[in-house]
Amino acid sequence: MISTPSAKLSIDLQPQQPFSDSITEDENRSVLPPPRERPPIYTFYDPHAEKDEGVRAAQDELLLIWKRAWWAHGFKPVVLGKAEAMKNPLYERFQVRKMENTLGADMMRWLAWGYMGQGILSNWLVLPMGPYHDHLLSFLRRGEYPKLTRYEGLGFGLYSSDKASIEAALKEALDSPNLATSTSLRGLVSSGTFAVDPKPSAIAFYNSTTIAKQYKAVSTLLADSKATGFSLLADLIFSHLHLTFLNTYSSGIAILTPHRPHSLLLHYPAIALANALTTCPSSTIPTSCPPNNPSCTPCSSSKPLPISTPQSYQNTSTFFTIGTIPHPYTLASLLSKTTFLSISPIRRNPVRDPWLLSTTSKTLGPTLGGPDRLIPFKESVASESAASESLWLVAEESAWSKEELEWFFGFALPAYNVSSLEDTVDSKTSMTAGMLAKPALSGHPSSILVEDDESKSSLSDREIEHQRTVFTHSKSVVNPDSISESRLGKWTGTGRRRTKGDDDEASEERVKMAAEAWHLADMEAWRFVRAWNARGREERREWEGGSRKGELWDLRLQMVVCCVKAALIWAGVMVGWGGSLVGFYEL
Repeated sequence: MISTPSAKLSIDLQPQQPFSDSITEDENRSVLPPPRERPPIYTFYDPHAEKDEGVRAAQDELLLIWKRAWWAHGFKPVVLGKAEAMKNPLYERFQVRKMENTLGADMMRWLAWGYMGQGILSNWLVLPMGPYHDHLLSFLRRGEYPKLTRYEGLGFGLYSSDKASIEAALKEALDSPNLATSTSLRGLVSSGTFAVDPKPSAIAFYNSTTIAKQYKAVSTLLADSKATGFSLLADLIFSHLHLTFLNTYSSGIAILTPHRPHSLLLHYPAIALANALTTCPSSTIPTSCPPNNPSCTPCSSSKPLPISTPQSYQNTSTFFTIGTIPHPYTLASLLSKTTFLSISPIRRNPVRDPWLLSTTSKTLGPTLGGPDRLIPFKESVASESAASESLWLVAEESAWSKEELEWFFGFALPAYNVSSLEDTVDSKTSMTAGMLAKPALSGHPSSILVEDDESKSSLSDREIEHQRTVFTHSKSVVNPDSISESRLGKWTGTGRRRTKGDDDEASEERVKMAAEAWHLADMEAWRFVRAWNARGREERREWEGGSRKGELWDLRLQMVVCCVKAALIWAGVMVGWGGSLVGFYEL
């Protein structure tokens, strides 16, 4: 069992059950499916090889783009350096061999990869540029690589292999008589060492040949100034990643809006995100396509990707879905149109689990009860087939940060700047419930399509402000962080004299508990989404912490090596034989 600052969760290794407490015996703990294993994908980067700080900064930006893109496609990106290469048992044999600098650099990345064992070795200009479920990406995510494989059309950009095959290739290369003349490991091994797979359709390699042929503006700048050229290349790549997303979900963005117009305010963060996703990325070559997809559909600000607002979820792979789930207390408050909810309206309502019923009505029909809808809903949130095609938000939690969203989608979102619901709402602007007029931060005139026009009435400033007041109050009641132990003690017996304020707070808590009990399936769905998001954020934080720790150790090793080199040089000057030792330990 795992606890995060915002949710409690458990890993379920048993057959699925609709309600988590049937397994955990704790109604506040959500059961999640086991986390999917992220296979590592490695790249090699030596920050000390480049002296120019501007070039290094641009390369760091390209590395961030590489890491973000592969993370969003289900991998664990790892940047290797000299520290890993030096730990390989074959490193000493490598050090005493004479070879060209180009071959030496290639051998270093192979040594680093060999030390890590089986996996995927990628150039940091090789990126996933296709749908999540592409057949090659799906194969690579399985983490099983029976033989050393390269991929047609990617040159030295991408390999996959088991540990034994990597070691065998390194040994064959180090024993080759052509070490002094070859420029790559592939030129030192026999033709049968590598299996060759067909050219992948969902992977792009921005090597010098491709850049010179397809993106001449970038190639020209790289020749004049590497720092400026790499910076421009970074902008081009991120625009291609964004464009790939737009081409993958060609039908548009679907924002689930059940129970509108009463709950309209809850969907403003989702609308703001949809605006950012459908805003064309800036690019030096705006009509260009990724190198692996020359026939793409370029983004056009005059014909943006449509945004629709269905009330029910549709399992369609050409739509990207954004759903916002409210706590039962929040939804009941908004539907009753009252700030201070009481128990009676909740109990008098014959419809239980209204959010889940509305959200799943098209896929499951109108007759099933809430518990029978839970497992299909959880699969639409957490199954691998659906998780890459949807994003589920919890209404009462802070909006996802820009950084979190960029790691989720795999590309930058410069048009998104939302940290709370208030960032998305201009209360002085009236809205039409049927059209869902866009928040003030909208940067382009993209259209919003509505599947039904049950309500064409305008929401007045007063109605918007009322929804805001109701939501703000319900958030303070629902959010566990806002309920202190001292507050709980007021109505659980601490011996302190009760006041009218205490009675109000106790009453609010009782109403909240009544809403949770009356709408059990909605409550279970809310807890599940909350725990699912919390685990995803925690997974990335842990990975980032380990990544930074590795970079720190690499820096410390470099400092130690520099000190050793200085000492050896000093000793060589004193006794006359340091040159050979310095050559042996030369990095």
